[in-house]
Amino acid sequence: MDSVLAGSTIRERNPLLLLLLLLGMALLAFMLYSSARMQTMAQIREQADANLSRYIVSLQYQLDRHRDLPRLLASQQQLIQLLDAPRDADRVDTANRYLAWVNATMGATDSYVIGTDGITLAASNWDQPRPFIGNDYSFRPYFQQAMEGGAGRYFALGNTSRVRGYFFSYPVLQDGQIIGVAVVKVDLEDIEADWSDPLLDILVMDEDGVIFISTRADWRFRTLGYLPEAGSQALRQSYGNHESQSPLNPIKRPEARRLTDKDIVRISASRRYGQAPLLPLEIRRWERTAQGDRLLILDEPPAATSHRHAGQAGHYLLQSRLLPEAGMRVAVLASLKPMQSNLFKTLGVGLAFYLILAAMVLFFSARHRMKQRHQIELQQAHEALELRVRQRTRELTDSNQRLQLEMEQHHQTQNQLIQTAKLAVLGQLSAGINHELSQPLTAIRHFADNGRKLLSRGKTETAATNLQEIAGLAERMAAILQPLREFARQHQEPGQGVNLQHLRQGVMVIMSGQLERQQASILWPEGLEQHWVTGDIGRIEQVLVNLISNALQAMAEQPSPRVEIRLHSTPQWVQLSVRDQGPGLSPDTLSHVFEPFYTTKSAGMGLGLSISQRIVHSLNGRLEADNHPEGGALFTLTLPSLSSREYS
Repeated sequence: MDSVLAGSTIRERNPLLLLLLLLGMALLAFMLYSSARMQTMAQIREQADANLSRYIVSLQYQLDRHRDLPRLLASQQQLIQLLDAPRDADRVDTANRYLAWVNATMGATDSYVIGTDGITLAASNWDQPRPFIGNDYSFRPYFQQAMEGGAGRYFALGNTSRVRGYFFSYPVLQDGQIIGVAVVKVDLEDIEADWSDPLLDILVMDEDGVIFISTRADWRFRTLGYLPEAGSQALRQSYGNHESQSPLNPIKRPEARRLTDKDIVRISASRRYGQAPLLPLEIRRWERTAQGDRLLILDEPPAATSHRHAGQAGHYLLQSRLLPEAGMRVAVLASLKPMQSNLFKTLGVGLAFYLILAAMVLFFSARHRMKQRHQIELQQAHEALELRVRQRTRELTDSNQRLQLEMEQHHQTQNQLIQTAKLAVLGQLSAGINHELSQPLTAIRHFADNGRKLLSRGKTETAATNLQEIAGLAERMAAILQPLREFARQHQEPGQGVNLQHLRQGVMVIMSGQLERQQASILWPEGLEQHWVTGDIGRIEQVLVNLISNALQAMAEQPSPRVEIRLHSTPQWVQLSVRDQGPGLSPDTLSHVFEPFYTTKSAGMGLGLSISQRIVHSLNGRLEADNHPEGGALFTLTLPSLSSREYS
């Protein structure tokens, strides 16, 4: 019964609903068309402007490459000497070959020199079938501009070569007088070939609107009737009275502006474009939209059927930009064909989506009462789902708590393992204490034996001195133990001032026994008392003692080993270099020399250099290993420098 009533209601509402859907479709089509047209036009405009800028940059670059070349040529002695004696065959030949070399080097099309009478005296194409030599170019504006004392710029069709080009000129001066003109021609046809966009045409026009460069060959030497913001006064007067019309009503012009007879006579007299008829393009209509865009509709000539634009409607967006310095206007004609396909695509997609949506509205309207009947079942299912979600949430919360507990236990176990590893390293380090303390213990025993003998002889003052040395060595041994503990825990104390002369004295006391046994010597640099470094004297002594001991061990087989210590200082750093005369370090040893437990000796744990490096790092210094160019290992100790005046 409910379904019958629902069907009756839908049938009563169907006509009104269908009418609303049709009105909505019409409104949507209008909005889609307007929006798509505006967006597509903006994209075409943006792309056309970007391509216009890119082409202008390319054109400007091509011109700027050769702009100053005539000025350079005007200062060359080969050309000045030719203008002094234009009938001298040797000078003519020299100038011709020089211009040909310049032309090939700089990539210009032609280079030539003109006398004050307008006759070409030398040219880069002197060896070509149709050279410029002997031609009269006095009618060319670039020659006249140069003869007036300034730089000339002009583009035209070559009178001899029939090749379009841009001409740069500059006067040749001698003693302040103009004796000739240097000219460089640049071929602009390659720029056309580089442009291959099938939806964009490039136009370069002169001040009269004559198309000089174009990607379409049938447009060359024709005129474009409408030039927005044109540089010529004639064009501004022709179209100035239309600018006040409402942008809501497109401006239409049935035909393009043609050059007057006076204009044609003037251009023909200049021989700028040869015998070209200078006909206007067949512009059926041009429009100016509310956004300020200029739209053109061009009639395609029958010959265009074989062109790459064949079959297109001839609708274009025009954008141009004036280059006053170059005397030209660059324009692009962007085809509006993509806008048509984009409009059809947008309308098709939008209306299809709308029809699908309308069908869904009708469908869901019919299903409305069925949904009401199933609402209670849906509510029950929803409550059941919420119950399952709460249960699952509770399970996930319990799992998360268990996971956090396991992570904490894992973290504690990891810390215990790290501490155990540190204790293991400390146990191994304790076995190497004998390596680090053997020298000071030997010195203590030596002082103790001497002290006993001195006491037996009644020399108490000398014995007291030995006891003081023993006490100092004991303090140094305590200082050696502290860095060994720091190997397992990174702890850094603030550095203190250490005088290098005091450091030398302590090292010599500790090393005296080993030096005597090996009959070895240490060469210390002069002026140590003038240098101070930051650090702790006990730690630095330990590092130097270790480096010197290693050096002596490397020279154990030599009869009189010698260790050289050199000093190098800057306002920020002090370097002590310890060099032995041994075999040096292998590449493998250099890459592992500071690693813990790495050693190349039969005895020892390989901890001395590792501990020394940690000590130096804790003092904000560096310890580096290398081989001396003349042989032997070289260890460089670098420590922060302190001003000697602070500790004098």
